[in-house]
Amino acid sequence: MRLAYVNILWIAFSFVGLLVLGVFPATIAMFSVVRKWMMNQSDIPIFKTFWQSYKKDFFKGNIIGWIFVAIGYVLYIQNSVIMFSDDPLIQISKYAFFLLVILFSLVTLYLFPTYVHYNVSLFQVVKNAFLIMVINPINNIIMILGLVLFYYILLIIPQLLVFFGASVVAYIIMWSCFQSFLNIDKKKKRRLVSG
Repeated sequence: MRLAYVNILWIAFSFVGLLVLGVFPATIAMFSVVRKWMMNQSDIPIFKTFWQSYKKDFFKGNIIGWIFVAIGYVLYIQNSVIMFSDDPLIQISKYAFFLLVILFSLVTLYLFPTYVHYNVSLFQVVKNAFLIMVINPINNIIMILGLVLFYYILLIIPQLLVFFGASVVAYIIMWSCFQSFLNIDKKKKRRLVSG
């Protein structure tokens, strides 16, 4: 029920911002709520937590969200060029380009969880998302497998999309990322103890 409630809030507040300005702060607000659950704060007031995050991160959320949309669009255009080009040099470069697309996709998955977990600048959010993704390959695999499994469940029961589409995706991503955050915290504590 909580996941369904958060999903409805995400849809409603995305439309409050007319989608163009609402979807990214609503996504950040959704991840903020899910993060609280990960931290064993299951009794938080969901609407209040969602609304406070939505207001606080409205502008920064749109900035970082639309920057990544722009980068994704450039990569999409570049992919079109590679697919329809017969130039040997461009064809050789496609392997490096596909690696770049994979890295960009993974960083994007880590973006919002990193944003809500660490109180740092937008540049530092992107940097942290990349570094955390690189040093936690197992959690990357778990995250992707979880998302693929949920995708196939939606193919079987598409009605779930309305009530759980965004919130379950956020839960899978946040859970995997949170394990990465915990691993980093454990490594820091070990260094402090050994130091």
